[in-house]
Amino acid sequence: MALLATACGSIKEDTGAGTAQNDAKLCKRSTDKVIGFDYPLTSLSVYGDLKRFAEQRAKERGYTVKYTADDENLQKQTQNMQTWVTQKIPAIVSYPLEPASMEPLAQEARNNCTVFVSYASPLKNQDAAVLFSGLESGKELGKTAAAWAKEHKGPVKVLVLNNRDLAVGAQRDDGLKATFPAGVSNVEVVSTQKAGTRADGEQITRTVLQAHPDLNMVLGYDDDVSLGAQQAFINAGKNPKDPGIFIGGQDGSKDGLTAVSQGGIYRVSVAVRIRDIGFAVTDVPADLLEGKPNQGVNVPPVALTADNPELKDYLSDYS
Repeated sequence: MALLATACGSIKEDTGAGTAQNDAKLCKRSTDKVIGFDYPLTSLSVYGDLKRFAEQRAKERGYTVKYTADDENLQKQTQNMQTWVTQKIPAIVSYPLEPASMEPLAQEARNNCTVFVSYASPLKNQDAAVLFSGLESGKELGKTAAAWAKEHKGPVKVLVLNNRDLAVGAQRDDGLKATFPAGVSNVEVVSTQKAGTRADGEQITRTVLQAHPDLNMVLGYDDDVSLGAQQAFINAGKNPKDPGIFIGGQDGSKDGLTAVSQGGIYRVSVAVRIRDIGFAVTDVPADLLEGKPNQGVNVPPVALTADNPELKDYLSDYS
C-alpha cells in the first residue's frame, strides 16, 4: 500500500473501497459541506478526541460535522442512520455495530448519491473506509506481553478482557491469541471475560483478584477496560510501580498513553494515531464530495511502551 503524504507518515492508503470511484462518476454530489459522523461507542475516552480532530479539520476545510446519539445500541444506530439516509445528508462516516445490518443502509445511501465511508469495519457498500487493523493491534499486544512474561521470574497469571461483540474487538482478540502466550511456559490464563467500559474492567479485575491474589497480568481489548484493571490493582493495595505486574491496553487514548508514560504497571498501549483517524473522518468524505480520488486510510498500530521514543510524539497530539 502506497504511503499517503502526511506529516507523520503513519497513514497508509486503503485499497478495499470496491467500486467507489466508478460509482461516483454516476452521481451528482451535494455541494453542502456537511458530514455525519455516526460513532456509537461514545463512552470510550477516545471519542472526545476523535471529535476534536475531525472538527479541527472540518473548520479548516469549511465543513460542518454532525453526530448521532446511538448509545451503543444497534436499534438506535439503525434508526439514526435511516434518518440521515432519508434526509440525503451529503456524506456519512459510520462505525457499524453490526456490519451486516449496516449494508442495506449503506447501499440506500449510495443510491441517493450520499458519500458513505465505513469506519473500523469495511463494508461491501462503501465509497471508502477509515480503518485500523484490530488483528495487528492484538498481535502487537500479545508479542509485548509474551516478551515481558519470558523475562519475568515466576508464574504469570493472566486475565484477558475482550469484547468480541464488536468486529474490531473480535479481531483484536484473534490477534492476541495468535501471539500469546506463544508457548511461554510460565503463563497461565486464569480468566477470560467480556468488558466494554472502564467500570467493567475495574469490577471484573477486582473479582478475579479476590479469587487469584497472585494475578499479575491483564490484557485488555482497549485502554478503557485496562485502566479500570489498573485501578482495581491499586485499590487492592498493589504498588502502582510494582515490577512484577503487567497491564496492557489498546487504542492509544490520552489516558492510556499517560499511564504508560508514568513507567508503572500500565506497561503498553498499542496505539493508533487518533489525530490521523480524526482528520481522516473529515478528509476522506470531503475529498469524495469535492470529486477528488480518496479510497480511505488504514492507520497502523504501534506498541508504545515507556521506553519507546514515539510515545512522546503520540502524546503531543493531545497537548
